[in-house]
Amino acid sequence: MSIKTLKKRIALVAVSALTVGMLSTVTMPAANAAATAVVFSDDYTVAATPATGNVGVCAVATQTATYTAGAVATTDQNAANWVEMLSTGTLKIGEYGTAVGPMTGAGDETRFAISGPAIWDSFTANSAPATPSLSADGKTFTFTYGETNTDESPESLVLKATGAGTIQVTITNYDYSARADSDSGLAVAKIITITSVTACKSGAPSLADSFVKLETAASASTAATTNIDATDASYAANGGSIYVRVDMYDVNDNAIATSSATGTITAEVTSGAYIGEAAVGSTTLAYSTDKSTYFRVTQAKADTAWSGTVTVKIDGTLVATKSAKILGAPATIEVSGLDIRNSNSTSGVGGDYLVKDAAGNSLEVAITGWDDLTDAQSKVITVGNSSRTPSNTAARALAGTPKGQFDFACKTPGGVAKGVRLKYTNSALASIYSATFDITCGGTAYTYAASLDKASYVPGDIATLTITAKDAYGNPVHDGDTLGVLGSAPSIAGSQMTIVSAATTGDTFLSGKKEYKFTVGSTTGSYNMVVDLPEFNSASKPQSAVTIAYKVASSTTEVSNADVLKSIVALIASINKQIQALQKLILKR
Repeated sequence: MSIKTLKKRIALVAVSALTVGMLSTVTMPAANAAATAVVFSDDYTVAATPATGNVGVCAVATQTATYTAGAVATTDQNAANWVEMLSTGTLKIGEYGTAVGPMTGAGDETRFAISGPAIWDSFTANSAPATPSLSADGKTFTFTYGETNTDESPESLVLKATGAGTIQVTITNYDYSARADSDSGLAVAKIITITSVTACKSGAPSLADSFVKLETAASASTAATTNIDATDASYAANGGSIYVRVDMYDVNDNAIATSSATGTITAEVTSGAYIGEAAVGSTTLAYSTDKSTYFRVTQAKADTAWSGTVTVKIDGTLVATKSAKILGAPATIEVSGLDIRNSNSTSGVGGDYLVKDAAGNSLEVAITGWDDLTDAQSKVITVGNSSRTPSNTAARALAGTPKGQFDFACKTPGGVAKGVRLKYTNSALASIYSATFDITCGGTAYTYAASLDKASYVPGDIATLTITAKDAYGNPVHDGDTLGVLGSAPSIAGSQMTIVSAATTGDTFLSGKKEYKFTVGSTTGSYNMVVDLPEFNSASKPQSAVTIAYKVASSTTEVSNADVLKSIVALIASINKQIQALQKLILKR
């Protein structure tokens, strides 16, 4: 015969008293037909809201799991079935809709088993009830289906808590004909978890389950589900805002109602900023009775940077502290990385710049351009564009604001444009300038010099050789000028000096210099290093190979053979003097 399974929903309802008495154990009849489980995951579920008249029920989970008819619950679905109740309360599992049943196989069962501090208090049967039985410990209700094919599962069961702790109700189906022993044929349809407490925790703010998050303006009104700040939400540009999202939840992950009398949220900023609830504030402290809200932090003084903290509390108890920064208006321009460009070159990148506020924060701001050139400066260079990429990213914030670049071209060989500067002009047409700096236009190498970083080394030292080159006008050579050409390779040689990376014709000067590293050998003594750049040695240039003297001295107190010999000679001389003095003394007597 076929199974008739009618869908229902089981509501969780607390009751103060029921008149149905305890039932005696009923012996199961022998099986005479094959059977299939009658109760499935979609037949028993936690109601989203407890029914009117509940007593001792603190909270019921909002059921979001989707169940499939005729299937057992998954682990995630079971986890969504929970209730919080008082340890002195009772809980009624009552059905929605038509009863489940009948069953086709005599002896098949549906069992409702309790683990934890609770027992079954009573049950209410349907119009065609299955045969009930209750275990001696009061924790397992068994409903056995007969051969009439009209038996139905119970209309409701009442659970009574006996103490505080975790209670689980496990609903299983038992196929009698499939058993090989007493527990074969069991199939778990659903598990409902109940937390029994001495006082309700639902509705009270739980710090461990609440969230405080720095958010972007676009998402400030969206409830937070993490304490991890949104990307780039911890800093804002001049005139911008920091948004602090606060969402208070109880231990059961229920949002605290705005109307709840429990809890007033305060948000306080350090000096230099103002804060307001969901709006621009005018003080350093803001309040909210709304437990799901956001606070907005702004500069206390326009164009002035702020760097500080936002402290969030509920009824004086610390919830979280967040650090943030609002940048100020441009105040300075720093110039670095000046290139020595080739004379008569086309316009190209010649240096870097960084705009900062008065507090020294690097800004995502591009300069307006150059200050006006004087006639003398204009004869040496022509100025070009300035550029930078002002996008805000977390990576940029961690690494520091990238520098912008500015361009220029050299017009005069060997020229120097003295005292130039960069400029930034704001919307009010107020300008700031960089410190003045000189731009050198370099030619190719005409002379060169070389030097070591020390006059004396110990074995194992790393020595640094620096070669400097100047053009025919005495200025540093332009960046990228090479140390030689094919057939005129540079030569660097020195005893007890092993070069780390050999010099090649493709090596180039930067800021008029080129460095090489050497490993110092172990043999002590005085030596010479010869630096020869044949490309620049000619009759037309006042240049020849450069020789550098250096020493390798012992790093220990060991005595050399020369020192021993010197000491012996000195000792012999001393002895001779003493003998001569003794002879004179004897002759006088």
